[in-house]
Order: sequence, then structure tokens, then C-alpha cells
Amino acid sequence: MRVTFQKESFNEKSFNRTFQGVSFKGIGLKLAKVKEIVEVEKIENYKLPLLLFLLEDDTLLHMEIMNDEIKPDFQSMLVYDMSIVLKYGMQVRTVILNFGSKQNSNFQRSFGSVYYNTQIVNLSGLDRERMHEEISQKISSGCPLDERDKLNLIFLPFMKNSLPFNEGLPKVMSLLERMKDEEERIAYLTVISEIVSRLIGKQGVEVLKEYLMDTEVGISIKDAGVKEGMRESIIIILLEKFNVLPDDIYYAIAKQNNEDTLMKWLQNVTSICSVDELKEMVFNIE
Repeated sequence: MRVTFQKESFNEKSFNRTFQGVSFKGIGLKLAKVKEIVEVEKIENYKLPLLLFLLEDDTLLHMEIMNDEIKPDFQSMLVYDMSIVLKYGMQVRTVILNFGSKQNSNFQRSFGSVYYNTQIVNLSGLDRERMHEEISQKISSGCPLDERDKLNLIFLPFMKNSLPFNEGLPKVMSLLERMKDEEERIAYLTVISEIVSRLIGKQGVEVLKEYLMDTEVGISIKDAGVKEGMRESIIIILLEKFNVLPDDIYYAIAKQNNEDTLMKWLQNVTSICSVDELKEMVFNIE
């Protein structure tokens, strides 16, 4: 996988808030619950896994999505799954969620002497309009979403339907914008945006940009991402200088949410020469 700093990235935090504790039993998978999202190193010329989860039984779940327009890259899937098995010795289960025409329950491919088997979960019969209406009613009434609702909400843009993608996605995004909990709303929008960009690429990104550009939630996501980047930059610079940081300083930086303060710290941090100077900067905010 990869080496991380002590703190989750903005995207990781959103994925973990959305998926932690999910078991996928609502879509017919008998699995342990999700512990956390996993990011993997980039392998040149191969497409990154769409979703990779560490489960509570310490196995990994590699999940891809397909429909009539989107097809999985089996060669890349094999390369990443095998690299994880060989490098980390962890069990990887590979599942494809199919929202298009009905497919067989398994997909087998041979790559030389390697035999590769993936499970296909057929979700082609799901009624996107009905699910959209059910979730809409729950959001409007303030009822909490259950596990199946959460998964339906995340995967709604990819379900088989008469609506083209560039019309269906904004419909889902506008549904999310009605959520009352701002952190929850931003988490779902970040997750769906990231999945769309990984899965569909430029087309999906352009549709997302067009929708999010002038919306309140789009500005919130951008603002949160900017602050996250500033905090990470400050910590990286300090770790280069001092190798380790006192806990009180680390947590003060990690929890700082004022953009002006973060900018001031980022401008001054390169000239800091001692931990005492650092404490003076962090704990004496003008």
C-alpha cells in the first residue's frame, strides 16, 4: 500500500466516514465490515483500483463497477491484486458490481500460468428511479439512511436507466445537496466525485465541474481541500526540519481551520529554527 503521515487525507476521511462499518450484505456479499479505505502505490501504465477496502478480518476487498458503457480493466486488476498478495501476503477478494446487462456470477481469465477469478454481483435489475425517490423522502424527512440506502446513494449514477450520465449524475448530486448535515453531505459528494473521476475520467470530471462550480457545497469541498493541503504542507515541512513533532503542536496544526492563520503559518514555517519558536508561532495567535 503506502506510507502515510499521522493524519488522514481529505479524500480518505470522506471515504472512511462513508464506508466504515459497511458490510455490503445489502447487495448480497457475505463479508466482514469495512475498517478503512486503502490507497495503493501507482504502478506505471496500469489503472489504479477503483475501491480497495481493508476489512475487519484483515482481508482486502477490491471493488470495481461495470455497466453497459463501462468495462473493467482486468489486466490492471490482476496486476494490483497480485502485487498486494506478493508484497504484503494479504488475501484479496475481487468483486465487480454490475449495473448493466446481466452477466455471469464469475469472470475467469488466464494470464499465462496465472488463473484469475472475480465475482460479479448482478445489480442490473435495480430501479434507479424508485431508489432515488425512497432516498429523497428519507432525506426530506430527516430519517437516517441505512446501509443499503448509503450504497444505493453512492452507486446511483452508474445504475442502468434511460437517463444519460450527464443528466443522471447532477440529479444525484442535487439530491445530496439537500442533506442537512454539512460534513455528511461533503463526504458523500467527495466520494461520488472521486469515484466518477476514477471510473469515467474526463467526461465525468467535466460534468462534475459544471455542476459543482457555483454551488455552496462545491465551494465547501474546495475550501476544505485547500485547508487540508495547507495543514499537510506545514506538517511535511516541520517533519523535514525536526523529524518528529510534539503531540500538542501536531494536534494544534491538525485542528486549525482558520485559512488566514494557516496561510500565516505556511509563510513563516520555513524560517522556524527551534521547537520553542514553533510553539511561539502556534500558541500565540494574534
